[in-house]
Amino acid sequence: MIQVAVSSLKKPAFWAGLALSVLSSVTAQANTTLPDIGGSAFSTLTPDTEKQLGDVMMRQTKSQLPMVYDPLLDEYLNSLGNQMVAKAQDVKFPFRFYWVNDKNINAFATLGGNIVSHTGTLAVSDTESEFASVIAHEISHVTQRHIARSVEARSQNAPLTLAALLGSIILATVNPEAGMAGIMATQGAAQQSAINFTRANEQEADRIGIQLMADSGYDPYAVPEFFNKLAERSRFANAQLAFLYTHPLSQARVADSRLRAEQFQKRFVADSPDYALTKARVLARYHYGIKDAEAIFLKRLSSPGGNTKANQYGLALAYFDGKKVKEAEQIVLKLRQQEPDNLYYIDLYSDILIAKGQYDDAMTMLEQQYQLKPNNQVITLNYANAAIQGKSYRLALHLLRNLLYYRSDIFPAYEMIADTYKAMEDYPRYYEARADMYYQLAIYPKAIDDLNEALNHLAPENQLENRRLEAKKKQWQTELNRLKRL
Repeated sequence: MIQVAVSSLKKPAFWAGLALSVLSSVTAQANTTLPDIGGSAFSTLTPDTEKQLGDVMMRQTKSQLPMVYDPLLDEYLNSLGNQMVAKAQDVKFPFRFYWVNDKNINAFATLGGNIVSHTGTLAVSDTESEFASVIAHEISHVTQRHIARSVEARSQNAPLTLAALLGSIILATVNPEAGMAGIMATQGAAQQSAINFTRANEQEADRIGIQLMADSGYDPYAVPEFFNKLAERSRFANAQLAFLYTHPLSQARVADSRLRAEQFQKRFVADSPDYALTKARVLARYHYGIKDAEAIFLKRLSSPGGNTKANQYGLALAYFDGKKVKEAEQIVLKLRQQEPDNLYYIDLYSDILIAKGQYDDAMTMLEQQYQLKPNNQVITLNYANAAIQGKSYRLALHLLRNLLYYRSDIFPAYEMIADTYKAMEDYPRYYEARADMYYQLAIYPKAIDDLNEALNHLAPENQLENRRLEAKKKQWQTELNRLKRL
């Protein structure tokens, strides 16, 4: 399945601070209510207000960072994260987990249960428990309301606007030291108290996170082990790791995590098969270049104990991305003989069949899988992609609309709908689909421009569609005007 690189979309810099909660293009109506923002509005954040602001912040994040919209990675991260959320205390809203394509080790949480991990965090982990320790830590920041309390504390000392808050979150991922200063500090001497507040939060998140890992079946001892790894990497690096800027790591904190882990019985916790395959996918597609990935996986396969399914899968990905389709097919066919319903292998084999022009074969395979796993995003997006390539446009639209009705935040589906209408030369719906895509990223000027293009392509007698699009444009313009006043 082709991944969508949102960072490649052109986004006017002027609108970097504008965002609003998602409006699905699948439904005619949406809740566009925003909390009253400005000055003392942040002094007390209720869970409902925090969730609304979190949605605003996440849409802003999506429009500004190189998000990874890879259905396999998305399924893995949300499965792992929500497995721990199910064991957590004080959960006040649903959680969503996202990836940023960044080789640096880092993760962060925003208001409202939105958690983002860099791909580099998974790439450097040696066990699933190590990676889970980072996610558990971020979950704990949210459930303990550390971010909400820090926002409340700052708003009591200085006016706080939505643009300033969102800008600090984005800055924290690009320049973590400056970003944390923007989020936590108020004025002058208050910066030191903000740092102390952060350290206290980190200790509490460590304590809650270690317990959460144990309750979820992961190894609590992975926390001090991962801390030691970070400390060693930072020691020999020219600059401090991004993770350590946003998550200060002292010797006392490392020692405390070790003592807390030792409260639990030491036991072996095996990695899940999906962890190994997900890590191979991250390394092959997001961490190394194509030639480097091929060399690395060949070396791993030739080393003692290295002939694993994950390394074979990683090599097959590297071969496919390097246009060595035949070599990739040989590997994935052998893997599918053992696990014909494995989503990782189905995804790659679908791409291989499409690359060979065997669209009917791809659709036949994926139709069978769709019957078993309806609305699974990996199967559905691949099925729709095969249908588009095979010119079965109505089928593709049916699949994609159903998927978005089931879950409206799957960004690749919006882009694929736009591509489908363009291939059908249905330009009013093509421009409307593009508008919905830009609206998902809070890029209002482009979204409204594309709605105008859709209106320009409508036949004059199509009055019903004209009124519908005009109403949609008016709604978006109203939201934009309100955001410009914040």
